[in-house]
Amino acid sequence: MTSDIGIIRLEEISPNHWRAKYQGNYGVYTIKINTDGNEITNFSCSCPSSYHPCKHIAMIKDAIAERIAQNKNDTKKSKKQGTKLSVEKLLRNVSQEELYQFIVRQARYSKKLTNTILIEFADKTTKNNSNSTNPYSVILREALRHTKLSGIDTYYYESEETIEIDAFDQILIKLKTYFDQKNYHEVVLICKACIEELAEWLMKTKQQVSEIIDLISYEYYEVPFKTLTDVVEQSGTDLKELYDYCRNELRNSKYRPLSIFTEFNNLFLKLSLKVNPDGFIEFQDELLSEVQDKNSYDAEKILERKINLFNLNNQPQKAWEIIEENIQIASFCKKLAEKKITEKKFTEAKKLIKDYVTNNEGDYRCSKYDWNKLLLEIAQKEKDTPTIREISFLFIENKFDTEYLGIYKSTFNKKEWKPAFEQLFNNYLTNYERSMPKNWAGYNSNGKYSVHELLVAENEIERLMELIEKYLTVNLIEQYYGNLAAQFPTKTLLLFRKALDNYIKNTTGSDAYEYLVKQFKKMQKINGGNEIVTDMIKQYKIIYKNRPSLQKILSQF
Repeated sequence: MTSDIGIIRLEEISPNHWRAKYQGNYGVYTIKINTDGNEITNFSCSCPSSYHPCKHIAMIKDAIAERIAQNKNDTKKSKKQGTKLSVEKLLRNVSQEELYQFIVRQARYSKKLTNTILIEFADKTTKNNSNSTNPYSVILREALRHTKLSGIDTYYYESEETIEIDAFDQILIKLKTYFDQKNYHEVVLICKACIEELAEWLMKTKQQVSEIIDLISYEYYEVPFKTLTDVVEQSGTDLKELYDYCRNELRNSKYRPLSIFTEFNNLFLKLSLKVNPDGFIEFQDELLSEVQDKNSYDAEKILERKINLFNLNNQPQKAWEIIEENIQIASFCKKLAEKKITEKKFTEAKKLIKDYVTNNEGDYRCSKYDWNKLLLEIAQKEKDTPTIREISFLFIENKFDTEYLGIYKSTFNKKEWKPAFEQLFNNYLTNYERSMPKNWAGYNSNGKYSVHELLVAENEIERLMELIEKYLTVNLIEQYYGNLAAQFPTKTLLLFRKALDNYIKNTTGSDAYEYLVKQFKKMQKINGGNEIVTDMIKQYKIIYKNRPSLQKILSQF
């Protein structure tokens, strides 16, 4: 673990809007925090943590509080010492012309200041002038032109850092201000500029668009669409103009490879429900006519949009007509089969499924797993035991699954189950032995294996112990010690020790030593574990006296 972890940069990009760069374990993260002056109102972090909020939000919140407190303290000291110059007082003695010349001069040398001024006063050029160039587009276009993407491959694969564009951050803050003020004219202009200029820039880059879009802060393309969606619900907005805008922009090819295209269609759908539902269907039919393969993903997405509109417009029958007319698409065929199962039309459902599987044999898009799940559901409803046994076995033949093992087992009586279990056990054991590396070192494992899970499910703990002992690895004993320890504590500890002895003999490095300590903690939970761990530490200190990192971590433990 690196020691160079912490805040790289923290800045207030506008009042109560903060942005930080943080060096974490997996790269540089971008953290954004908005406050109302006291409490956090919005936040985001580009780290890979699954927690929400992640720990970095609290860290940056504390850093902001410290920065504000320090600034207040510095101001008090300056006032006390009489060294603080007041901008407010100073400007009272500056003429309008002097101030004008100063701002123009400073803006020449500061791109950030230039953008701040342009964004702050852009509305002065848009009022009562609908034919003027969108000033927000000009600002963003220039900002994107100066955004460098050199070294994109290394950047993409080795860092979690997102590409941050100051002009976008500033303009989105202004967007919220205008929305709160109900100035929807400026809101729409800003949203259009964000959407159009980002798409144009992405399509002009030489790198793969799919890679770059993941690097761009998601706010830059999601917030404008979300805001426009909120605008649709507000009075005083020209929905027809926005509807026509969406329809025209969707014809532009630059959006097709981007997730922006989906966002556009979602917005268009919402507008169409209020303005012209038939126009939405006509446009989707126009798109569909351009698709050659009516079984393709593109065709499926277009048809799904039509289905969504009909369902939202209280026309479910029309939605089902589309599904029934396009059962060559797997998801539609599945929906229709599920409907027939609900209606207890089991014969029709089975024919529908079997016809699809037969017609699409060999097609990678045809997943037998989903179809077998439906056939199993039908068999259970029909109480067809032979079919239940046959299909449920397909789910566990090569990979353990608790749910389907239970279904499979339920088709046997106690006497019948014993040979069936042994057959399944031998099948799993054969696969397990085949998966082992040729040069079995005794400390390398691929994790969970079906044969062990089967023994745990059937409470065959003694056989599980024998299997782990025969093919001992530290991964296996770590995974299953909890199942073994209650019944065989002493033997479990001995196997744990043997596996770790072999592991530490063949593995070095700080990560390996930290992993070793984690295993010690697990061993201590077993009856008699403290004594074993204490003895192991003493032994390792003697045997591996030339490994200073290991000595240090053992001493700390």
